[in-house]
Amino acid sequence: MSDYHDLFLALELPGDLPAAELAELRWLLGETEQPAELTSADWESWGYPWPVLAGNTPSHGFDGTDVSLLLPANRVYPDGGTPWALTVRVCIHEDEFGMAMEVVEWLLRLATTEGWVGFLRYSGSDEVQHLVRHRDGFDLLDVRTARRDLALSRSF
Repeated sequence: MSDYHDLFLALELPGDLPAAELAELRWLLGETEQPAELTSADWESWGYPWPVLAGNTPSHGFDGTDVSLLLPANRVYPDGGTPWALTVRVCIHEDEFGMAMEVVEWLLRLATTEGWVGFLRYSGSDEVQHLVRHRDGFDLLDVRTARRDLALSRSF
């Protein structure tokens, strides 16, 4: 049995994203044909390129579906631009994880969101890691379980 990673991302990208980067992102999401030039990962070392963030299919490793959606956000930046809103939830085979993280790194370099941008789960354990983006890159932070019995009183 293979192990998988469940990747969830929710972030914003600049509305004036260069055409080549927007075309590559749309291809990675499975929305368009592959552009002539790809810069999101070292595809040759992985054998061939594929749309890593494509969704809209049942997940083969986790409950639910893989989803990818890129839309103009419902807000305007102070400079008058409208950002792109991106949400991705995809299941990644353990053999493809390194390449997928190259794509995530590329995507987070383009992003404008700072702070929490998603999480990773691993099917081989209960391990969960948060993805936190900052100006110098991003961090994967382990989630630690904190349990405490809570007594709640309810009055109706």
